[in-house]
This record gives sequence, C-alpha cells and structure tokens, in this order.
Amino acid sequence: MGALAVPVAATAAAIGLASPAAADSTSFLQSLQPRYTYLSESQLLAAGNQACSAARSGIPASDNVIRVSKGLGISTSAAWEIVIASINHLGC
Repeated sequence: MGALAVPVAATAAAIGLASPAAADSTSFLQSLQPRYTYLSESQLLAAGNQACSAARSGIPASDNVIRVSKGLGISTSAAWEIVIASINHLGC
C-alpha cells in the first residue's frame, strides 16, 4: 500500500501544477470562421472572450450559450459551438 502512495501523490502533484492551456485565438477563429462567415473576426473573438470570462465567473455553459446567442443574434446551436470553441482554444 505504501509503495502505491508515492506514485499517486506524484501524479496528483503533477496534475495540480500543470499549466492551463494557452489561449490561441488563431485556432479559435479557424475552427469557427468557415461555418460562420457572417460574423467578423472581432465579433467571434469578443463573443469567445466574453464566454471565457463568464465561464471563469462560474456561469453554467447553458446560460453562457443563451448570453452568446442573444448577444450576437444567432441560434443557440451556433452559440454552443462558439462557447465550446472558446473553452477549447481560448484557455478558459
């Protein structure tokens, strides 16, 4: 049992010390622009950054999607993709 405690503790420490994913606005835009050509880069980035800020504030993803949808005047499915892309690419 004691032999297992050291590797488990080391793994837990490594996970706790892992740095968060770096924000990558280029990959964020590349993942969305082909589908949402009617939204500008600045609109997508602003929505993504707002989604990240909301996520960091503890706002549930479902509420975040509604905020993005209303803010851009887009469908909830499009807003869902923007929220997911912001989490995956902008380091939320």
